[in-house]
Amino acid sequence: MLISLRNALLFLSLCAFMMISVTGAEGATLTATNEDQEVVEWQLNAQKVSTFNDAEVIEAEGNVVLQHGNDTLQADFARYYIATNWVYLSGNVKVHMNDDDLTAASAEFDLGKKVGWLRDGKIFMADPHLYFSGSRIQKNWGDSYSFRNAKITACDGDRPAWSFETDNAKLELEGYAVINGADIAIKDVPIVPVPYMVLPVKTRREAGLLRPKFGTTTRLGFWYYQPFFLPIDQERDITFDGLYMADRGFMPGIELRARPSANTQFWGRFDWLDDAKKVTNLSEASDLDFDSTLLRTNSNRYWARGMFNSEFPDPRWKVRADIDYVSDQDYLREFNETPSGFDESQHELESRFGRTLNDISDPIRTSRLLFTRDWNRVGGALLGEYNQNSTIGHGNEDASEDTTLQRLPEFDFYIFKNRMPGLENIPLTLTGDFQTVQFERNEGTKGNRIDAVPMLGLPLVTGYGTITPEVGVQQVWYNTADVDPLPGSIGDDTRTARTLFRFSVDGYSEVARVYQMDSSLKASEETIGESEITALKHAIQPRFQYNHVSGSTRKDTPEYDFVDRIDKERELTVSLVNLITKRVETVAPGDKENGVAPSIKKDYGELMWFRVLQGYDFEENERDPVFEGDYWENRPWSELEAELRLYPISYVTWTSRSFYNYYDSQINRHDHTLTLKAPLYGSFTTGVDFRQNLDEDMRFAGTDITDLNTWKNTLVVEFLDPIQFEMYYEYDFESNETFEQSYTVSYNHQCFRLIFYASFTPLEDSYKFYVEIPGLTF
Repeated sequence: MLISLRNALLFLSLCAFMMISVTGAEGATLTATNEDQEVVEWQLNAQKVSTFNDAEVIEAEGNVVLQHGNDTLQADFARYYIATNWVYLSGNVKVHMNDDDLTAASAEFDLGKKVGWLRDGKIFMADPHLYFSGSRIQKNWGDSYSFRNAKITACDGDRPAWSFETDNAKLELEGYAVINGADIAIKDVPIVPVPYMVLPVKTRREAGLLRPKFGTTTRLGFWYYQPFFLPIDQERDITFDGLYMADRGFMPGIELRARPSANTQFWGRFDWLDDAKKVTNLSEASDLDFDSTLLRTNSNRYWARGMFNSEFPDPRWKVRADIDYVSDQDYLREFNETPSGFDESQHELESRFGRTLNDISDPIRTSRLLFTRDWNRVGGALLGEYNQNSTIGHGNEDASEDTTLQRLPEFDFYIFKNRMPGLENIPLTLTGDFQTVQFERNEGTKGNRIDAVPMLGLPLVTGYGTITPEVGVQQVWYNTADVDPLPGSIGDDTRTARTLFRFSVDGYSEVARVYQMDSSLKASEETIGESEITALKHAIQPRFQYNHVSGSTRKDTPEYDFVDRIDKERELTVSLVNLITKRVETVAPGDKENGVAPSIKKDYGELMWFRVLQGYDFEENERDPVFEGDYWENRPWSELEAELRLYPISYVTWTSRSFYNYYDSQINRHDHTLTLKAPLYGSFTTGVDFRQNLDEDMRFAGTDITDLNTWKNTLVVEFLDPIQFEMYYEYDFESNETFEQSYTVSYNHQCFRLIFYASFTPLEDSYKFYVEIPGLTF
């Protein structure tokens, strides 16, 4: 049979088409031209690849993947037009381009210029956690997108808890989302219209408004706080903020942070207020409950605080600085409940630098600059310290009457405890402290003081324990520039030198026994996580310490600080510690993939720590009980102190301190705390602080502890997920009133967090409400 020419050509065409399809199934290379007329190659892989129109059109079907470097296009179907560089994608379209992740029902892209559009598309930003979707998304050059019928949300799912819905929006990744005519929607139901808004949606540090905060207090009224973040570079940034208080006015603030290296950092903040309220008479001062004897006639109020740490090219040289200067004695407590208050700053400084400012109720605010240098066996420090008395001025005492001491400057030199140079074979140790300080103040004696304290020690180590005697001398010289004794001074402050002899001896020993316990624990897949106590160690540790100081009396000595108040001392302190530690064995999981079987891991922890401590003051025993016509009973025995730390079972902790007074025949002090923790459920802490009959003890022993009787409780509830509840309650039995109570309720959702905080104290009531939306700042 003869085959016609037409049928033969058709047969050859079909064969050629089949050959192209089979060859394309293994992949192909597509070429495109970018905006710089450079050739860009994309690798195409699919289950089936075909060409049409003289290879001007390429179609791919089934698990289509187009890849160029880290850019990837995936779809069920793709059609590529070689002449225009455009590719059409449909069916489960997934795009990863320029670090963006997009999904759509269908899309078109210019493979050279990386621009295009998506229908029913969605862009997901993992950090921050945000979704941007629209009926049509136009991808512009770079990372810019335009949306039609757009929805923006941080919530997973098709019906988000909240979203911004708008007809038109523009998004620049690592930039901003500009929204025109949006509605804030709850569960896709429009609630509040927003004519225009700009949201910073970036993972890099860039300028933008941060989340606002607001609340109300009985002293400040309603307040609103709005910060603005401005990065300088990757190591430095500034936050400008404004705090509006309905009853007090507007308080602008600035906060600077810098950390150019691991060992160098700075944090500083300044706030200022032209206060609408003054305290011009004592009746108004008594309403504050801070100090009814002090006024505040200034409306210009401010607070500067900060810290700085660094080191020189030689890391043995270090510098540290603290700044704390406030306009008046009431500022810190009056504005503590605001976001720029004392507690917030204290927490920030403690977490960054590991040190804190003076207490919020301390009128003395300390600023200092310290340089230190360590060698192998010695060290030195140069200090300048300024102590501001915040009660001076603004209607109170004049600055000329300020008796606050300034240390300007102070130099310290230390000899670290070590063997004597050249006599390392002899267990003789040398320790030394040398200090010279220039004391300045507006009123009162001032001048220079030099203090040198060399000490020799001889540690004696035996099989029964260790005894360490130390002997030395403390020599103090005074160069007084202005003799002006303050009330209460002992003498006329004219002494030029004082010599004290020091002797101390410490002793320590330990007797211990280990109790092994039978264990039935076996390492297997079935027992992973099980644990047992397999050993207990009981140790008894007796200790004693004797301190002796004798020499010149304190009479006529200028009194600057504790060095000048050192008096004769002969005191013995004895303690006995009972310590029980436990060894816990736990079955730890192995690694099946690498053939590692489960094993038993050993951990050691404290089960009980109990100490009894007693002191005896020989000087107090020999003191004349009659002073200025009054009879003061001799009380050489210190209070008997008992302290207990107990961990009876997992998640339970008990701490306790009690002080028994022999002369009052009763326990005068208690500190007891019980903590219960249950993972996934919460925790509860309750405790009492109790002091009584301390007025006489203050006269005899010099303690500054006053009567106290409070009950403190903290409850954290976590099992009501997504709701978390925290409560703090403190009751003062001395005044028979609640001293403080606060409540925090938070609702934790996948795409937002609501926090309500309420605090009640005798000073003021405060309410705060926060809305936290992950991934978004306002």
